[in-house]
Amino acid sequence: MSNCWAWGVQQRLARSECAEPTTRFARCCREANVDGRDLLKVPKPGEEPGDGPCRAELEVLRRCVPGALIGGQGRAFEACARDFKAVAALPEDADAQKAAAVLHRGWSCVMRGFTQPIEQLVAQAQAVGECRPAVPVKNTSGKGAWTA
Repeated sequence: MSNCWAWGVQQRLARSECAEPTTRFARCCREANVDGRDLLKVPKPGEEPGDGPCRAELEVLRRCVPGALIGGQGRAFEACARDFKAVAALPEDADAQKAAAVLHRGWSCVMRGFTQPIEQLVAQAQAVGECRPAVPVKNTSGKGAWTA
């Protein structure tokens, strides 16, 4: 996986509806004095995520990210498309056991194919204090427009 590809995926997520849940998760982690990247791990099948810090915010993020990655092009996107669509179609009031299985598969796919961009997104949000996409750099005679 290239750093440029990971940065592009990170920017896709930062521009999506996942920006606000990422900000809430990053702020919670900051307040709890934990590195959010450590909490992103996929729980083993049947294992509950537990009552550790920021679990509610992480669950919202686990529901959001797969939906934001639907429609991307490339091997990682295509390999996870079915699982991402299942998470996006999951109603809020779904059976807890079914929801847990669908969310586990979706998040496993995120962490298998998109570990670097999701970790970068969370680390940047924690460092900056919010999740926001990059913007063009001013006074660079057009050379900074690539960051848009």
